Amino acid sequence: MISAGIVERIAKQERRSTKDVALSIRYYLMDVTYLRTANDYLITDTIPFEAASTVITSARKLLRAVGTTAWNERGDIGGNYAREGDAVLRRARMDHTQEGSFIIPILVPLSHAQETPGEVARTPSLELFQAAPEPFERRVTRTLAQSLMAVKEIIVEPEASPNVGDLHAVVARGVSREFCSALAKILREPSVTEFETIFEWASSVPAPETIPSSVSIGSDASAKIEDAAGKLKRHRIDSTSTFSGNIVELRHVGVDPFGFATISTVRRGRRSEIRVRLPYETYQEAVIWHRARRVVIVDGEVNHGPGKRLIVDNPAGFRPIDEILLPTS
Repeated sequence: MISAGIVERIAKQERRSTKDVALSIRYYLMDVTYLRTANDYLITDTIPFEAASTVITSARKLLRAVGTTAWNERGDIGGNYAREGDAVLRRARMDHTQEGSFIIPILVPLSHAQETPGEVARTPSLELFQAAPEPFERRVTRTLAQSLMAVKEIIVEPEASPNVGDLHAVVARGVSREFCSALAKILREPSVTEFETIFEWASSVPAPETIPSSVSIGSDASAKIEDAAGKLKRHRIDSTSTFSGNIVELRHVGVDPFGFATISTVRRGRRSEIRVRLPYETYQEAVIWHRARRVVIVDGEVNHGPGKRLIVDNPAGFRPIDEILLPTS
């Protein structure tokens, strides 16, 4: 444990509060999701016990659902939860509640970050960027954040109900029937008028900078979200040609009109690295996205290349996953 005196000296040097510095040290290896339920009249420093029980139970279901869809995207989990996701759930912790509209911190410990690959022999014609893969625990919390944003922007905000194409877009980002049902249950609680999640990323691993730091959804969205859950149960959403992850390598040689981006992802229940062949203009954009730590989503047929390496030669889509766009008709 670090002494209070050391924390005070660090806080003074960095011109931060001692509480802020203490939390930074405590959560160095933990992603933190703050769950906040709001109601101007019924929730201040306390919350009805039944509502608190609903929030905690449903929050567990949300985290369990994204633990599975972070491993293998699917619209209807149907009880087939991923062991890897459940392992993250078992290691998760709940911190003491905080004052202010009943705020619960959920802590997800990260595996020790892998070192960034060392420098490799370079030639004047070779451009190469490398980065460490994203820890799976971070992938789970990131999937929670991007799933909430997908629900808000694709299911809740449009006036029309989501069609099958819209559902494909949210499933590709980690949304499932179970996720929608758990979220709707929180929003249906009579004493909850708004549910907000606030994300603070462990400083031990570079943060996904363009993933939203907070997402809030009003209780009036519960019916739309429940309706989407029903559609996800009735319609089988195929996302086998879609995968997402962080860019761990970018490679371009000389005047080649194509470059390659390697994506760290999960495919068929295994951690995988998939190389994507990109026109040079898109490759240059991928360099910018890589520097901004933007997770990308890829749509394309995965094949075996030289040395049995997984490769997508002609991606139908390659863009940052935070660009939540409605499918075009």
